[in-house]
Amino acid sequence: MMTMSVPGPMLKGRNSTGGCFTALMAVIGKHAAGSFWWVELATTDQEAAKRFYQSLLGWQAHDSPMGPDDFYTMFQREGRLVGAAYTLRPAQRDQGVPPHWTLYICVASADEAVRRVGELGGAVLAPAFDVVDFGRMAVVRDPTGAIFSLWQPKKHAGLGLAGPHTFCWADLITAG
Repeated sequence: MMTMSVPGPMLKGRNSTGGCFTALMAVIGKHAAGSFWWVELATTDQEAAKRFYQSLLGWQAHDSPMGPDDFYTMFQREGRLVGAAYTLRPAQRDQGVPPHWTLYICVASADEAVRRVGELGGAVLAPAFDVVDFGRMAVVRDPTGAIFSLWQPKKHAGLGLAGPHTFCWADLITAG
């Protein structure tokens, strides 16, 4: 089960009609298997994306090096993780992959979940692999063509805040 502590930080502001509001934000301590665990933006212009989401949602961007001239941006709000961004790889661009948000779903075992994906008619695009000591992940496609990632957490706890200006909803849109 996902554990949240309330109250967390509070967001104060005005709604679209000019009225004042105060919203409590829940701090997420642990994600249950089957819950949306992480959101990650793959973009062609990481600097522009950072400026956009900082201005729109008040997210603070923190960069971590991933190699020469490459970095991974972790977004935070109220000191808690709310998502990430990276620049699409040349091979992805060459294949016509557009900028997009990737959803990660928490699982107890990435290897077991990958096995089940195949049994249930899905496809494994990237088998389970370790991401340093942060966790274990895989990229899969469901039988309708929707692509998402599976994540078995280790040191990386995932989304740490729920409330205004954080991830709240995902829709599955299929072509048939």
